[in-house]
This record gives sequence, C-alpha cells and structure tokens, in this order.
Amino acid sequence: MSHHISSEVEMQALSSQRKSHTYGITRRSVVLGALTDAGLCLWTNYTEFVLHSAALVMSNLPMSAFIPFVFWMAINVGLRWFFPDKALSGTELLVILCMGWIVGTVPAIGWTGYWIGIMTAPAYYATPENGWNESFVGDLPGWLFPPAEAVPQLYMGLLAGETVPWSAWLSPLIWWLSVAGVMIWMGMCMTVIFRKQWIEHEKLSFPLVTLPQALVEGFNTTGRSIPALFKNGWFWAGFALPGLIAAWNITTYFNEGMERIWLFGPFGMKAFIFANFFPPYGFRILPSLIAFTYFCSMDILLSFWLFGLLATLKIGFMNIFGFSVGLQGQQAASSAIINLESHGALIALAIWSIWIARPHLREVWRRAFARDRTEDPSDGLFSYRTAVLGAIGGFSYLVAWLTASGQGLLFALCTSLLMSAAYFAVTKFLAASGFAYLFPPDVGGSGLVKTAFGTVNMTNEQLIGLRLHNSGAFVGGSRLLAIPMMAHYVKMMAGVGDKKWMFPSLWIAFALGVGASFAYALNLFYTVGGDNLGTYTLVTGNTNVYYSLYADINAANRSQPDLQKMLVWLFGMGEVFMLALLRARLPWWPLHPVGLAFQNTQGVRVYQFSAFLAWLIKLLVLRIGGVSLYHKTKPFFLGLLIGYTTGIGISALVDAVWFPGDGHWVHGW
Repeated sequence: MSHHISSEVEMQALSSQRKSHTYGITRRSVVLGALTDAGLCLWTNYTEFVLHSAALVMSNLPMSAFIPFVFWMAINVGLRWFFPDKALSGTELLVILCMGWIVGTVPAIGWTGYWIGIMTAPAYYATPENGWNESFVGDLPGWLFPPAEAVPQLYMGLLAGETVPWSAWLSPLIWWLSVAGVMIWMGMCMTVIFRKQWIEHEKLSFPLVTLPQALVEGFNTTGRSIPALFKNGWFWAGFALPGLIAAWNITTYFNEGMERIWLFGPFGMKAFIFANFFPPYGFRILPSLIAFTYFCSMDILLSFWLFGLLATLKIGFMNIFGFSVGLQGQQAASSAIINLESHGALIALAIWSIWIARPHLREVWRRAFARDRTEDPSDGLFSYRTAVLGAIGGFSYLVAWLTASGQGLLFALCTSLLMSAAYFAVTKFLAASGFAYLFPPDVGGSGLVKTAFGTVNMTNEQLIGLRLHNSGAFVGGSRLLAIPMMAHYVKMMAGVGDKKWMFPSLWIAFALGVGASFAYALNLFYTVGGDNLGTYTLVTGNTNVYYSLYADINAANRSQPDLQKMLVWLFGMGEVFMLALLRARLPWWPLHPVGLAFQNTQGVRVYQFSAFLAWLIKLLVLRIGGVSLYHKTKPFFLGLLIGYTTGIGISALVDAVWFPGDGHWVHGW
C-alpha cells in the first residue's frame, strides 16, 4: 500500500455545483477575527479559572479557537438564508479561525496562567522552611519579574480602596512579550522558507487544513443555498454520535439521578495498568483527534500508536529489571531513558527534514541573495531575503535574551538551536499528521544541556535561566504558542487572490489576544484573589518549577557530564535515521519514525488509543471499500468533529448560566 493516501477532500462531493468564487483576505474578516480572538481569550480564561469546566487550550489546534469557528459557521448559515449579501465567504471564515488559532493557547493554562504563576511564586511562596530565599531568590533576573510588593494581593485579593498595580507588570510583560514576538517572527520566516518544500515538493497532507476547508467550501458559492455538506447524511450521522451523548450529559446536570455517559471521559477514568511496574495505558477516546487523524497517512498513524504502546512496555520491563543508565549517583530511570531516546529522535527528525530539503534550501539562498530577485516564489508573502535575514536576526535576539536571563552565551546558543529544532519538527509533522497533541520532549533543550555539560560547574544564574526557559512561563512551554499554525494558514490561503493582510492579521490577533488575556487574568486574580480560584497554575504548576530549581542548586552531588545518557540520546537519533532510510529505500515499508520522537509525551500517552482507532477504522474502510469508500465516509468525520465541538460549547454555556463556579468536566486530558 502506498505510504500516502491523498487527504484532499473531494470538494465536488461536499459542496454544491454552483460556480465558486475566489475571495481574498478582506478587512471585514480581519476585524471580525480580531474581535473573535479577544473574546475567545476572555471566555477561555473564564471557563478555566471561574467555571472549571473545560481545558480548552491543550492542543496544537485548541478548542478555544475551534469553538468560535463553529459558532461563526452556524451564524453564517443563517446569514446565507436571510441576508445572503451579508454572508461571510469560506475564506473569511478560515481567516477568523486562523486569527483565533494564533492566540488559542495564550489564555488560561496555556501561557497566561503559567506566566503569572511562575513570575509570582518566589515572592509569595518563599519561606524559611523551603529555603528559597537563601538558595536562589536573590539571583533571579529582576527585569523579568514584577516587584515583590505587588505580589501578595494577587493571591489574597485587594483590600478596600486598593487598585490593580498595572504599572508593576508593565516592564516584565514588555520583556517577555518581546521574546514571544521574536518567536512568532521566526515562525513566519520559517514558514516562508519551507512553504514550497512542504506544500509542493513533499506534499504534506495538512489534515488540520483539509477539514476546515471542507467545512467552509460551500460558503464560497453565491446564493441562499445551504452548503451541500450540511445536507449530507454521513455528516449528520457523525454529528449525532458525540452530539447526542453531549445532550444526554447536559441533561444530567439538572437531574442527579441520571448517570452521565463517559464514553469520551478523561484519561484517569480510562487508564488501565497491564501489570505491576507498568505505567497506565489510557483507552481514552477523543472524537476530534479521530476526526483529524482519519485524514492522516497510515504509516504515520501506525507510528503514533505503535511507538506509544512500545514505550509503555519498555518502561514496564525496565522497571521490573531495575534497568538504569548513567554514572553512579545520577542514573536515569525508565521514563528518563525513554525521554532521552525521544529527544534524540526529535532532533534527528529535524536534521533529516533539513537534509532532504537541501535542493530547495539552495534555491532559497540563491533567490534571497541574487541580484535579480524578480522571481521570488514565496507565493505573495514576504521575500526569501526578508525571511532569511529575519530568521537570523530573530535567532540572534533569542540568544541574547536567553544569555541575559542567566544562561550565558554557550548555553543560550545550545538551547536556542535545540528549541528551534523542536519547533521546526513539530510544525512539519503536525502538518503531516493532524495529530494535534504534538508536545516535544525537553522543548527548551535544558535537560540535554545539563546531561551533556553536567550541573557541577553551573552557576545559580545559569540553572535559573535554564529552568525558566524550559517552563510554561516561556511562551507557554510545550504548548508552542502559535508557530505550528502558520504553515497551516499559508496552506489554507493557497489560491486566494489578495494576501496582503495575511501576516498583519496574525500580528493584530496576537496583540489583541495577549492584551485581553493578561489584562483579564490579572484583574481577576487581584479582584477575587488567586488563592480563592484554586487554579493549578497558581498552586502547583508554578511552585514545581522552583522546587526543581532548588533541588538542582542544592544537590549534594551536582551532576557530571554523562556519556552513557548521551549514548541513549544518540541511539534515538540513529533509530530515526535507520527508519527514515528504510522508508526511503523500501516503498512497502509501513512505519514512519515520527512516533518515536513523541512516544512518551503526554499527547501520545493520553491519546494513542484514539490514534489506534483512527488507524483501524481507516484500514477497514480501505480494505472493504477502497479509496471510493474512504472518500464517501469523510463527511462522517467532519460531522464527528463538529458534533463534539458543539457539545463542548453548549456545555460551557450551560455551566456559565446555571452552574458558575461549579462546572462540569467536558474536555481535557
């Protein structure tokens, strides 16, 4: 069977036969997108911090962005029927989605909650008992933290007559937003440089693009007609599965005698332990993940669930036999060994991806610095020269920022390279897979730096810089902020005429979303008192960072450079190169190496069973009815996605009206 089954939706089967029109990125769509992303940041913070009903930011395409997109689609159906001249085009709907996507992981426990919690924990939680003040508080980079006197009221609430100390937060926010902006700029430059390689040469399938495009295709036709997709029986069958379950569960909120249906329940309810010493395997079913990955190629789907299962088995057997790696006194146990292997695999994926793009990168370099640059195939985006020089400039600022934060130049160079490789690999393989829970191991690279160099000769400032870099305070940590979505935005807008608002729309969205999210959260915490909200990022998610830092600084025996652990890391790299070579030389080879890089990350640990279900369903469909049945069933999975999303949105609204502060779990791990 071929490695890649086309994931392009048969638009003729999903849309009307009327003549469609090509729409550009309009000012109207940018304005609506800006208002939407500010609103979604406010709503997501409220849902997490006040309602406690859903964690909407826990994926590369978060529900915080997708729910408003579905909301706008529903409105647009009404507009087409009653006011067709006011209806939005499909392209405009996609612009709204992407503007929400770039800030989708900013609010709540994406970035906002972690940043505020980590920035305030030293001033609020340091006590004589935990020894933080004596150990490291005096060495923290003060320019990144708010003044200590502004912190207690954030947790305890303002007294009568007090106001939110906005000025205390201005300077640290500017510095952190500067590096966040640089990360986004580097993501834009990377997207421009690799657009042609990924879309035209490698022809990545982009499942996270395919489904939204299919959903809005019918809106690019004129007239009052309802898009054909919404008249398709397969679509409504898919919608009904999660939709009816959501309707039943919402009914149980008002009748405690009724039992909820937990088919899509959390990992904790679905965890199964094969035997003693084995980590839990989660039979977690997530409809949205199944819907997206159904459009993924079979070898990648196989890779996710197979390597996830193997990681569970490897950890269990290493625990049973007491297997460890490392120098005496600093051995790595089972999970740490797997994480080293995974990180090596991740970096190898990035290296391999750059290696196979050599001809394209040579062309980019030639076009960027040729005297005649009239032919610059960057598809209406900014030029290759701007992208190359911009990436170099952005990387230089990142290194300088991390150096100033305490890491020093050498470590800042290492962690910047490792983090850039992680972002690059996630961006590419999110586009290839649609597995929207790709959270890289050791995203900031500080774990590998401490393994390679040891901590024995590191200063407190260096350990602090490394710890902050690898925490959720640094643009959301493993949430990866918005960088992976940019290639998807470019893919969605392929064929669209006027693209001058493409990248400006992202900057507008980021500025408004971040402003709304941080302003709302700070005002809420000071007004209500963070301690009264019971949010993870103000209690445990923040203090864990500093307990780990304290352990690093005060270890009885600081770690030495560890060759044994580095060999595990190199082994992970070697596995990827071997699998990639087999895949390149043997057309029938069924296994992609990508799953190895994420085998023990939280996304694969929790959702590998959903990937298995998508793989099994797709395998059976292809075996029974071939490609024709595969195309015929696509609307079912579009409906599955919309039904699940609609259920989450309605449940959150019900909680907001009838159960504020006592919400019901509907979406999360």
